Amino acid sequence: MKVSYCWLKEYCDFDLSAQELADTLTDAGFVVEEVNPLQDDYCLDVEVTSNRPDCLGVLGIAREVAAITRSKLRLPEVDYKAGKAPVDFKIHVEDSELCPHYTARVIRGVKIGPSPSWLQKHLEAVGLRPINNVVDITNFVLLESGQPLHAFDMDKLTDKKIVVRRAVKGEAIKTIDGTRCDLTPETLVIADGVRPVAIAGVMGGVDTEVTEATKNILLESARFMPSTVRRAAKRFTLSTDSSYRFERGVDPEGVDWASRRAARLIQELAGGEVARDVIDIGSGKIKKHVVTLTMSRLNAVLGAQIEPATAKDILSRLGFEVKAAGKEGFSVTVPGFRGDVSREIDLIEEVARIYGYNNIPTDTRLSIQVRPRGRYEQVEGKAREILVGWGLTEVITYSIVDDTQHQRFGAFSNAQALTIRNPIRKGEDRLRQTLMGNLLKVKKHNQDRDVPWVKVFELSRIYLPTAGPEKLPDEKTSLCLLWEEEGVIPERAFYALKGIVEGMFSALGLSGHQQWQGYSGESFDQKMSCRVELDGKLLGVLGELKKEIVAEFDLNSAPILAEIDFDAVVERADLTTAFRKLPLYPSAVRDMAVVVDEQVSWADIEKCIAESGLQYLESVEFFDLYRGKQIPSGKKSLAFRLYFRAPDRTLRGEEANEMHKLVEERLGSALGAVLR
Repeated sequence: MKVSYCWLKEYCDFDLSAQELADTLTDAGFVVEEVNPLQDDYCLDVEVTSNRPDCLGVLGIAREVAAITRSKLRLPEVDYKAGKAPVDFKIHVEDSELCPHYTARVIRGVKIGPSPSWLQKHLEAVGLRPINNVVDITNFVLLESGQPLHAFDMDKLTDKKIVVRRAVKGEAIKTIDGTRCDLTPETLVIADGVRPVAIAGVMGGVDTEVTEATKNILLESARFMPSTVRRAAKRFTLSTDSSYRFERGVDPEGVDWASRRAARLIQELAGGEVARDVIDIGSGKIKKHVVTLTMSRLNAVLGAQIEPATAKDILSRLGFEVKAAGKEGFSVTVPGFRGDVSREIDLIEEVARIYGYNNIPTDTRLSIQVRPRGRYEQVEGKAREILVGWGLTEVITYSIVDDTQHQRFGAFSNAQALTIRNPIRKGEDRLRQTLMGNLLKVKKHNQDRDVPWVKVFELSRIYLPTAGPEKLPDEKTSLCLLWEEEGVIPERAFYALKGIVEGMFSALGLSGHQQWQGYSGESFDQKMSCRVELDGKLLGVLGELKKEIVAEFDLNSAPILAEIDFDAVVERADLTTAFRKLPLYPSAVRDMAVVVDEQVSWADIEKCIAESGLQYLESVEFFDLYRGKQIPSGKKSLAFRLYFRAPDRTLRGEEANEMHKLVEERLGSALGAVLR
């Protein structure tokens, strides 16, 4: 933001040289990068942060200088003499969300000519070229107030009307700088009865610009949604003084003020009669924000003893309306031009800036308190170590996804994904409900760069919709894994990843009963997919990706994917290391193969054996699944190994055989299992 030193002095009195002024502004948070001398003036290049659009006008900087130097801010006159002629013009705003406030004034009988020397001097001091009196006035008011304006040649507007609407596909406009812009329905335009005449907030069209032949003017002052202007300026590569300010937000209360200021200057410098009425759409929607400031909180944060009168004086000089609230607090009404202030801490920062950071006592002692890692961090760190140790690479992907990902994937919600009203990137407007789709994109990205096989995982948040329109999403932490190996058949890869998941559960000391069952999710091949439950609640899913999805993503193979509810893992994890004595006596091992119905799972068999109550049963180990000629249709054979061990002696063979027989009988009666 370039600011003229002499121009600033028109709004407040201060006894500072240009360099002293630069140092003062820098101390208050507005870094002055350089001070360039002019003929009888100085141009200060002030760095204005994106949250302070009020200082993108000379008046905004003057307000800061007046507050710092304790001088009075002088606002320019904006009253003008209105004529008797009515406004014979119509304005219609079709999209009030993208254009919440629009004003227009009609000025008839203007005389276009050169601007006076003082006006040209102000514009040239900050690098603008004078054009004519009317255009120069709109630029002057923009630089003065930070509110962009636009003047149309009213006689060139068809049907005597303005419509603020989205562009229609196929429409185009040639802007004042000669650029042809092919418009899209995402672009907000200012149109007359037949065509667009300006890109809202960015630049006007050449067909309706003010020229030497202009007699009647329609003066526009409006407020547009910042994201709309930002997209249009980026799409058409048109970064203007107007778009720069609209992108950061303008003062809702300054829209009409700037219009009146420009109308007064046009009346003074170009003549003409301002119509009796003003067209004002949307001005009644402005609501001021009120914030409470307590002195105890202010002094506690700053580590200083600032008097209430001092804090009130500082805020008042910055344009805030301050009223007493209680014994030691203030009720502060935030002006429209300070959209960055919404909390008590924001007001504390304002007091600190103007009070002077150098006046706040400092304490060079560092109070460092070491905080041990919490339970969540410990489990998360351990899980990462385990997975990286087993050869997986961690990836980080975007939380916002496109519409093609969210509906098919995900085991934790079947609801419609949450939609973002104003997405940053076209087409990506959904909060992810799963990490699977993003990992498939990671595989595709690597595949396209000659890395055909990947083993990756992501541990991050997903966002599940909750009931009711006002409720925030359920932010669940999910662990997603993608596994594939060159030359390894899908079945082996499936069991490899299942083993990794089970190994991680074991290493994290997961308590509770885990049960693996068949799964029929829309993402996986039903022949090779499963789900794991923890004490009857879904913990995660695992399976081979369906061929249709493989083809849709144009993948070279079908990877194995798993997604785990990591919040449940953290809740049931136990990282306490337990030791036990090595057994002194050998185990007795017995193998068993049983034929069961297809719907009977290994988990059913394991649970049945565990509930049999055998005293010396140490563990059960599955090792084979068989379907073939010797097995009847609708049946399968499961083979497993039983380990029996007594802690105080060596078991006799008869005892092991007896327990083996009891397992056989238990499986037969409970599950209809037949010894093979």
